[in-house]
Amino acid sequence: MSAPALQRALGFWGALFTGIGLVVAATTLTTLGNGFGLGGPAFAVAGLAALAIMILIAFSYSELANLVPGAGMIGAYTAPALGRGPAIFGVLAGYIVLVATVEPANQMVGGLAAQQLVPGISPTVFAIVVTLTFCVINLVGVRWFGRAQAVVTTAMMLALVGFGIAGLLEVGGGTPLAEPVPFNPGGWLDVAHLVALGVYLFIGIEFICPMSEEIRRPGRIIPRAMIAGLVLVFTVDMMFGFAALKYVGLAELATSAVPHLLVAEGIAGKTGLLILTAATVLAAASSVSAILAAVPRMLYGLARDGMLPRVFAWVHPRFRTPWVSVIAVAALIVIALLTVAGSESVLTLILVATVMWLASYILAQVDVIVLRRRYPDAPRGFRAPLYPLPQIVGIAACVWMIVSIHPDSGVRTTVWLGAAGCTAVILGYAFVWLKLIKKVPFFAPTPLHSSDGSAEPAASVVSGEPR
Repeated sequence: MSAPALQRALGFWGALFTGIGLVVAATTLTTLGNGFGLGGPAFAVAGLAALAIMILIAFSYSELANLVPGAGMIGAYTAPALGRGPAIFGVLAGYIVLVATVEPANQMVGGLAAQQLVPGISPTVFAIVVTLTFCVINLVGVRWFGRAQAVVTTAMMLALVGFGIAGLLEVGGGTPLAEPVPFNPGGWLDVAHLVALGVYLFIGIEFICPMSEEIRRPGRIIPRAMIAGLVLVFTVDMMFGFAALKYVGLAELATSAVPHLLVAEGIAGKTGLLILTAATVLAAASSVSAILAAVPRMLYGLARDGMLPRVFAWVHPRFRTPWVSVIAVAALIVIALLTVAGSESVLTLILVATVMWLASYILAQVDVIVLRRRYPDAPRGFRAPLYPLPQIVGIAACVWMIVSIHPDSGVRTTVWLGAAGCTAVILGYAFVWLKLIKKVPFFAPTPLHSSDGSAEPAASVVSGEPR
């Protein structure tokens, strides 16, 4: 009797909300305000450059998701391109490190915002309750996830649009600044350095791809949802950012940990502050919802292909969701909330996670190039245009952002050391699991799964059994 398969239940809107649900997170709102504070209106130029870079990266992910429609995403793409070892590194480096660092920070920001609405509430307890709530939603089925994600993300985006319009038209009741801010206060070199900050506004849009086995027409929906999500986020962010510049000074925007709340209060007073505080809570909820939808499916894909213990590939017989992986990711977030998120080193941890995330982006670009050369005639539901230019530019951009991860040399060195430590741990696990336990090659590519999903996954190869 075959194991239950994942259910194809998501359409365009469910896929779109999955992507933007993680992109517009609580920490992203902070980054948006800081960026406009540092660059003034010229930050829009950095944001536009970042949008172009992310569209190129989205082309690669869209091709890979349709060529290798595995829920393991970067792991499923890298295994047939570079081997099992790099595949394990791509998933664990890019996304498990994220789960243990950035996501707890998002939830703590949401908890602190909730404390503004309900004084006396514990931010940590609130964050844990939100995490467990969306864990249950993701356990009971992808349809319920799509509906919950649509409601949460729509409410959050509408709040940002509302403040953007009210601020630009000066109809919120607040008092605009007496003097307009200069267009480019720091010069174009500073704007160039802010492109990396701009990219953070969009990072995570690829979380649509792990849902490829649950999207009804992935060849059409995935690229369209990714591009539409990037453009939508850019439009809303720029609208809110230019509104912010009319009410809050550059220095305040650049240095505040919650600049978006300063903007809300400037535009609409206490009422605005309460509304956007609630939107910040929604942003945190949207983020954890997307994490609990996408990352467990990456673990599912790795386990199905023999690169993690088989238990992570268990699918619930009724709800048809990878329930063990969902629970494991939720547990990791809760543990991090109790041990890491309240420490003073959260910013450093977030930067370490960003370096690891960018490393996984580099792997994805390399995967496209290798698989195009190795399997030129394999059916692809989507082909990245202008190949290989998007991949070359994407790799170069990611390398540059890693090198310039922070302007302070001391912080930069600390982040690099942290990323090196994470890399050593992940590669150590991959070596032990593959070489000592499974006794299979570290770099030998696995067979390519068929794009229609009809071929058996590579688990039989990993285990040493004939296909």
